Amino acid sequence: MRNTIFVIEYTKGSDKGFDGFRPDTKPILNAIEEVTDYKTEIVFYRPNRKYELLDYLKEKAVAVISRINPGNLKEVDEYFQFLKALGNSGVEVHTHPDVMINLDFKDILAKLKGTRLGDKDTYFYNTFTDFARKFPSDLDKYGIRVLKTNYGSTGEGVYLVSKKDDGSIFSVEAVNNEKFYYDNINEFLEKFESRFEEESEYAAYFKGKNGFVGCRYLERIAEGEVRVLLVNDKPISVVHKKPQEGEFSATLFSGAQYRYESPDEPKWKEVIKLTTKGLKDLKPFLKGQNYPLLWTMDYIMDYNEDGTDKYVLSEINCSCVGITTELHYAKEVAKVFETKKKKKK
Repeated sequence: MRNTIFVIEYTKGSDKGFDGFRPDTKPILNAIEEVTDYKTEIVFYRPNRKYELLDYLKEKAVAVISRINPGNLKEVDEYFQFLKALGNSGVEVHTHPDVMINLDFKDILAKLKGTRLGDKDTYFYNTFTDFARKFPSDLDKYGIRVLKTNYGSTGEGVYLVSKKDDGSIFSVEAVNNEKFYYDNINEFLEKFESRFEEESEYAAYFKGKNGFVGCRYLERIAEGEVRVLLVNDKPISVVHKKPQEGEFSATLFSGAQYRYESPDEPKWKEVIKLTTKGLKDLKPFLKGQNYPLLWTMDYIMDYNEDGTDKYVLSEINCSCVGITTELHYAKEVAKVFETKKKKKK
């Protein structure tokens, strides 16, 4: 009988507490038990025992909540197929891999061109051949570009690349502020080629997903990123992410400071309006599934032609967004599963 909501974790990763679990896992499950009649349980995904786990969850699970940072897995495609199989068996999957493969990858920024969320100067370089052909002219045109690996987190694989007057190239990686210098564009291309990974012939989800997205460099990143935290289609918080002075990354790993505020604050009216209206632009990429369970839309500020503030979407995160420092948001997550209140004894 299916009567349990499960959180799926992974045994490895830097996101664990002293007890071996993510610090936000138990609060989420405790909140679910408070507002529903479901049992809850934590299980660990082990690639060599995935079929045993699949059978167990098919028998017991009403729903599963994936709390695995895919960057911790060697075979992410294999895990996505595992989640897909659960969904096909009638288990509710949060967040469904059909959604993650679209929204959680940076190429969504290029796909959104022509919508209210998209920026016209964004391009997805799917292969190194395409990159070597187009990127030099893009760099000549803008002088400075941001390159983001199509799938990554915590600033890893994000580079700020600029061309100097003498033709030399300067690059800095967001995750550790590591700087690289190249004599010319040809040397840069030669060294950058190794960052384009080969596509696996066994991939079911990751075909056509390797590569880098090229974006405008927005100077107002110095003011920080504005993150809208959502549960399904409801904004529950706005997080102002302020980078350390001299860095262009606004991740916790790069030393940025996070400040959580209510989405009802008047100063966030425009970004909330853009987010809620932009949900319609994202709907085609859900492939018939619901919006992610717990996810973010991140923006960098820019200026409109009239000098007013403008928000530019910089990325979407929906595979494993953490709420460790704001555990009260577990109640918002639990509401998605709310059925009848437990009867008072």
